Amino acid sequence: MELLLTILTALAGATLLIALVVSLFLILRTLQSVRKYIEKINWGVRAIEKETEMLGGVETLNGGLTALAGGLESVATHFTNVDRNVGAVGEALLRG
Repeated sequence: MELLLTILTALAGATLLIALVVSLFLILRTLQSVRKYIEKINWGVRAIEKETEMLGGVETLNGGLTALAGGLESVATHFTNVDRNVGAVGEALLRG
């Protein structure tokens, strides 16, 4: 009887180990599949980084364009004043 219990215990232990090995193997395959996708994502991120590295001077350009916009607003104000003055002179000439 003891021999039978020992054999059954050994079989149960072996079954447990086999199930553990199979489970770990399936987990390993899944992780390898995920690794392939992560490598593709990493490759894409590097490509994007390489393609956009020339955009480093955009902040300097934005600062210059902001200053230009302020200057153009001033020019627009001056043109508005000139238009108003020319309009007044034109009306005076038409009346006189």
